[in-house]
Amino acid sequence: MTEIIVIYLAAGVFSGFVSGLFGVGGAFALAPALIITLTLQGVADVHIMHLTIATSLATQVVTAILTTALRYRAGDLLLPLIWRLAPFVAVGALIGAGIGDALPGIALKLMFIGFVAISIVRGLILQSRRIEAGAGRNASVARGPAIWFFATLSGASGGVLGPGPAILLAPQLRRLGFAMPVIAAANASLAGLVGIMAAGGYIVGGFNEIGLPAHSLGYLYLPGFAALTVGALAGSPIGIRFSHWMKDRTQAWLFIGYLSIVLIIMISHTI
Repeated sequence: MTEIIVIYLAAGVFSGFVSGLFGVGGAFALAPALIITLTLQGVADVHIMHLTIATSLATQVVTAILTTALRYRAGDLLLPLIWRLAPFVAVGALIGAGIGDALPGIALKLMFIGFVAISIVRGLILQSRRIEAGAGRNASVARGPAIWFFATLSGASGGVLGPGPAILLAPQLRRLGFAMPVIAAANASLAGLVGIMAAGGYIVGGFNEIGLPAHSLGYLYLPGFAALTVGALAGSPIGIRFSHWMKDRTQAWLFIGYLSIVLIIMISHTI
């Protein structure tokens, strides 16, 4: 049990770090740790992905609140941009949570892998175009059917899989000229919104499930949530500091590398 707690704490610190650095909410970092530990604890495979996503989303809420507050203090949070995107992200998250509860665990795992792989490809394409984000802070440019579509889709994907809005929205905001710290701040706050909307759906959806581990609230695994949250709160401020030291393109390349590591871990525990 001590080893499992150590894994949770380490994963929490790492998820907090990447949440602070990229604004992704940290769910991608938490998923491999939860899959490994829940498997070691003998949890039925049919429930592992649902527990993983729900617990990741709940942890994401806490991490996102801290990251958003720190980003606001640092001057990175552009509130008019959040108000423009939040309604679409919230609707998408509710839709995604309903879809995720209805899908079997293996389908969620395969969707998760596919989503990470697509995100890596999109990131590489964007980097190959050498698009440099500027210091734009004009929230009014974030408008139109394309940005609304991606905001809704990012909420839905976050509700189903837990990655948060960063994967789909970050490339769109970079094209509009926003700097990475501003993008990371927006992503963090919106990831918290996705976590609140979607985690609640998973909790309610798991109330009548049989065979869940002890100390679960629906699909939310409370011991894992507690340990992961402690670690995440420690790692988030470190990630924010790093984000201000790096150039935009360096940060974008690191994000692609982070996704690649998650993809390898997920595939290794699926095949």
